[in-house]
Amino acid sequence: MKTITLSIFTIVLCQLSFAADKAKIVFQETEYVMRDSYLGETSEHVFVFKNEGTAPLIVTNAVPSCGCVTPTFTKTPVAPGDTGSIHVYYEGKMSGIFHKTIKIYSNSVGKKPILQISGETKKKTTTK
Repeated sequence: MKTITLSIFTIVLCQLSFAADKAKIVFQETEYVMRDSYLGETSEHVFVFKNEGTAPLIVTNAVPSCGCVTPTFTKTPVAPGDTGSIHVYYEGKMSGIFHKTIKIYSNSVGKKPILQISGETKKKTTTK
């Protein structure tokens, strides 16, 4: 009986230790519409996230769907309860409607977040 009790206790303790120290990335928003995007210019937006886990959160990469998007991100570990950011730059190389994504890689539990930017790149009109 002692062996069974000890085994159950060990299993429960292991499960608690796996659940205890995990980072969890939660974004304030995952989609943003860029209202003022002009041909040949760079637009930008900052996506803010919070570590709602119990272990430090480390963002390891941010991969855009296109070469016209350049993300930068918080490189230092984000403590539980603290915030970090993904800064996204979009260079309007072609006129028209766009929809781009950025996949975020980190040590967070759960699915990898995907950020989205969209809008319309317009030609800048000149006045005479």
